[in-house]
Amino acid sequence: MTIQNYLKIPVVALAVAYLSGCASLLNEDTQEISVRVMCSGKAVQSYCVAENSKGSWSFNSPGKVTVAGDNRGLNITCKTQFSQPLTVKAPALPSWEMAGNLLVGGIIGGAVDLYNNKGLRYPENIDISHSLCK
Repeated sequence: MTIQNYLKIPVVALAVAYLSGCASLLNEDTQEISVRVMCSGKAVQSYCVAENSKGSWSFNSPGKVTVAGDNRGLNITCKTQFSQPLTVKAPALPSWEMAGNLLVGGIIGGAVDLYNNKGLRYPENIDISHSLCK
């Protein structure tokens, strides 16, 4: 190996370390999601609560709610005037930033994103089909 090759190793290591945790740098601690309860193809008014291990947020649907990021699923319970409450679970899915970080930063970068609860995101639009409307 030449001296130039030895000098490249620290530069590459610094670049990988800098890019690791990319989702942690680019994604916020919170996420805004849009929720609709659907009945026969139309959105109906409902009162909803979104919950994960970071907290609980009340809102009216159709509408938007800002929730804290979490690596676990988000439970959304909605109650319409004509039904009992129904609960769905929105999964936490890998973000594009985390996918890129896994390619560049490897397992360490992905682990940083998961640890900071920023590597996984909920779907931005959640439509809940009401079972009484089919």
